[in-house]
Amino acid sequence: MFRFVMPSLFLSILAALLIHANGLSEKSIRLEGKASYYGKSFEGRKTANGEIFRNHDFTAAHRTLPFGTYIRVYNQKNHLSTTVRINDRGPYVNSRIIDLSEAAARRIGSYSKGLASVKLEELNLIRRSKTIDSLFSCEDIMDCLGNPESLQGYSISLWKTKDLVHMVYLANELYLQEPVDKVLVAGIGVGDQRAYHLVLTDFKSRSEALKAIDQYERKGFMKVRLFPANE
Repeated sequence: MFRFVMPSLFLSILAALLIHANGLSEKSIRLEGKASYYGKSFEGRKTANGEIFRNHDFTAAHRTLPFGTYIRVYNQKNHLSTTVRINDRGPYVNSRIIDLSEAAARRIGSYSKGLASVKLEELNLIRRSKTIDSLFSCEDIMDCLGNPESLQGYSISLWKTKDLVHMVYLANELYLQEPVDKVLVAGIGVGDQRAYHLVLTDFKSRSEALKAIDQYERKGFMKVRLFPANE
């Protein structure tokens, strides 16, 4: 049976993320300082780049980095990390270097603390291209390394975005961080309307899937659902 050969691009992504899985190397460090997060009152407001702010998304504010920059945020105390996309300006308190969405703060374990000592690393391993678009458009269900896959048993969606590059980063991180056999990227829709779901599959029963939903909500994902939505 023909098996899709994993592109060298995704091998490079996985290798780079694996290198940093237990902490950033000295060469990769960009900034160190305190991270805060948005209050719930910011939900629905317009960000500096014109988007509507959503606390369940993995976004952040930085004073100078270009909009659309992907930043890996690493909590120096507990070694948890996640990748955010810059879409706003701030923070406006000089002692802080980044403002995180609530979801991002939850993922790195800083939500209950208020502030966290973090390292920031700019990620530029991949860029949106025809190659990546075609790879994730020819199949609706792919694993995080670009191989065609299928849903098995019950499935859950942890997060949804139209930003394919961001999805690939988070899917590969989840694959490295969690004790799971596979992490899937599920595409729904076509063209500009295509959205991508971060999916875990092969739960043997509905109750097992619902238990996993609770587990991953505790790990910071704020809109975990059964997948497909009509399940």
